[in-house]
Amino acid sequence: MNAIQQKMEVFLAGSPKIPEDIIFRASQMFNSKLTKFNWTGRKRGGLPSLSQVGKPFCQLHAEKLGWERIQESDTFKVKMLYGDMTEVIAVAMLLAAGIEIVELNMRVQMPVNDNEKLSGELDLIIKDGNTYSVWDIKSASKYAFEKKFLSYEALKDNDDFGYLPQLFGYTEAVAETYPGVKAGGWIAINKESGELKFVLADPDDQAEYVDNIKNTVTKLTDATEDNFVRGFEDVEEIFYKKPTGNRKLAVNCSYCGYRYKCWPGLRYERNPKSRSANAYNFYTVFKEEN
Repeated sequence: MNAIQQKMEVFLAGSPKIPEDIIFRASQMFNSKLTKFNWTGRKRGGLPSLSQVGKPFCQLHAEKLGWERIQESDTFKVKMLYGDMTEVIAVAMLLAAGIEIVELNMRVQMPVNDNEKLSGELDLIIKDGNTYSVWDIKSASKYAFEKKFLSYEALKDNDDFGYLPQLFGYTEAVAETYPGVKAGGWIAINKESGELKFVLADPDDQAEYVDNIKNTVTKLTDATEDNFVRGFEDVEEIFYKKPTGNRKLAVNCSYCGYRYKCWPGLRYERNPKSRSANAYNFYTVFKEEN
């Protein structure tokens, strides 16, 4: 446990109160974030942001090609606001615990070659003594909180959304401004229970992830319609531990905004083998008739 974690645990273990000045600051932060509800999104194509560059390469390739993206659901913006609200709450508690935040929502750029930079917005830089560390705040479902954010190794083994390249990219981007800065890790908050967890990153991994980011950008330069390769195969659909005869999308593909373009004939249907009136839906690649 590091000193930042200890300060937060001491704060939460007592009778925690957030001072009025911090409450006011948090309200101003949320006012600013609420304006995101009116955003129409960034222009697609070109280089990915630091929050996007760690996603599967086929998604980045499709975005560069300008493929038609699925329109987000009506609730997407509300879901994003929940994440923003979680960040504001976490920042307020960190400040109330006496943790020194020197940068908040800082716009950064990481050079990837002599001519290009990837942009992004890091959540926090925290100062503890004479050391600086970069942190990312994540709101998480109960499942993600318990599985993905179980430990650094668990997150590293199941990093579908590119959280590690994102954090290490941010850290690399501020290395000149804050000499000796390290990747701190992630502050995860369980959206269902309110539990908070610190997942510490391994700064020794940074050089590897920064190289991977640069290699991704180089590969994107040569990406065309002719050399697109889908990164995942469909998988067998299992119901009550038995194959149903259906095929469905892998998890990575089911979250991809280009899934219908990448998988012609894709359908979103209820499980045909279930007798439940509330059977779950899934993305069907094709269905064999029995």
